[in-house]
Amino acid sequence: MKALKSLITLFVLIVYICSCSSSKYVLQKQAPIQLTQTYLQHWTTGVAIGSSGVNLYFTNLYPNHAGIKMDSVYFRKMKGKLLPLKGQYFSRLTKRLTNEEDNALTTKGFFPFQLENRECVISYIENGITKYYKVSNIEEKEGVYYPEGPPIN
Repeated sequence: MKALKSLITLFVLIVYICSCSSSKYVLQKQAPIQLTQTYLQHWTTGVAIGSSGVNLYFTNLYPNHAGIKMDSVYFRKMKGKLLPLKGQYFSRLTKRLTNEEDNALTTKGFFPFQLENRECVISYIENGITKYYKVSNIEEKEGVYYPEGPPIN
């Protein structure tokens, strides 16, 4: 009987832990933000042990009220900070090239979203709570080559 109680307690604990972690990354159906266009540019470097990645641009991305702060973006198993840049938001996402994988673009580790190739998720903070909103139909523009590596800003 004691073993059965322990087993039930363990089961309830596992269900609780699983339900908490999955609800952490719930996508909002509507977000209190405005966004007119999202586009990306692939970039590569000429440095011997170089890297490659994606620049993501969010044109006219504005919170609808003052209690919202733009935070991060999730795209193709990469995560980066959203930074204001000349009237829009921007994020530089970097994938390191490795010789073990024949210089294929790779990322490792946990990624919380199942996204299509032209989708990303924006995280924003509203009244101290992090929320997530999916953006679809990202436009792809011509790539950029940085011979000396990507610029700092």
